[in-house]
Amino acid sequence: MNRKEGGVAKSAAPEVVVYVCKNCIPEGGRLPQQWRQDGLRVFVRTMPCSGKIDGQYMFHALESGAAGLCVVACPKGECTLAQGNYRAEVRIRTVRRLLAEIGFDTRRASLLFFSSKDPPERLGEMVRGVVSEISALGANPIRGGSAVESSST
Repeated sequence: MNRKEGGVAKSAAPEVVVYVCKNCIPEGGRLPQQWRQDGLRVFVRTMPCSGKIDGQYMFHALESGAAGLCVVACPKGECTLAQGNYRAEVRIRTVRRLLAEIGFDTRRASLLFFSSKDPPERLGEMVRGVVSEISALGANPIRGGSAVESSST
């Protein structure tokens, strides 16, 4: 549902999108599908493999006003589906490079590596840490923040 503020439609889109590879979720572990943290709505999408995330999806989230995004992939060498985690890493690097080119802070796109063998609560802690970092960056410039941010690599 959209609201109009000052003549511009504001979407009710989540402000941080987390894409999680289903293969790195520990047995019996799970992240809530959505929550609020540091004034941001966080929305979790489970993917069949982190390698399935495409730069276009990530940019669509940012263009829709998300403050940032995070991809959770299997650790290097542990991808259940061969090389999905490497593909995700390359795509995050590409998104960060493009963010830098348009003057956005590259920390708006994060990649975490997490093993299904790790304690389930650690996944939540790691994701919440990334959300806190994104929150510290402020609003997405597309949503009315400054047009150009200082880029951090």
